[in-house]
Amino acid sequence: MNRRKIAKRLSTLLFVTETLLLLNVALVEVSHPCTSYRSRIRGAKLMLMFSRKSIQLFAEKNGKFPDSLHEFNEYGKKFPDKIEWHFPPGESISGKTGFREHSVLDGTGGLYYDPKTGALKLNLTKPLKSYWRFYFGERRNDVPADW
Repeated sequence: MNRRKIAKRLSTLLFVTETLLLLNVALVEVSHPCTSYRSRIRGAKLMLMFSRKSIQLFAEKNGKFPDSLHEFNEYGKKFPDKIEWHFPPGESISGKTGFREHSVLDGTGGLYYDPKTGALKLNLTKPLKSYWRFYFGERRNDVPADW
């Protein structure tokens, strides 16, 4: 084979390889609803912080913690100025959709809520690397239930 044919084949092979690599990267980016792990972690922590403050506000106004997050959300909707209320939307780490409240911290996703203490946690008891296989950030070994 002459050098031109070899160079042409190598060029074609390189082009195909680069194209396949770009397609794989694009598929990984599209497959996640929110591609930024850092923003999902920040969002989860902010949701917990604001929701916990709102649960404390509920307890101050009612002399007890809400019996459930559903009761808490319904109570907060009654007020015209909802700025002081933050309703927990659910968790965005496990990839499971919908609002799910649990009374047992069992690691199945969703939110754990204890009406006796007002404790609100992410119901995720394994390190982040268990939920996000390709996350190699500084919080890789963090357990979301500990936040």
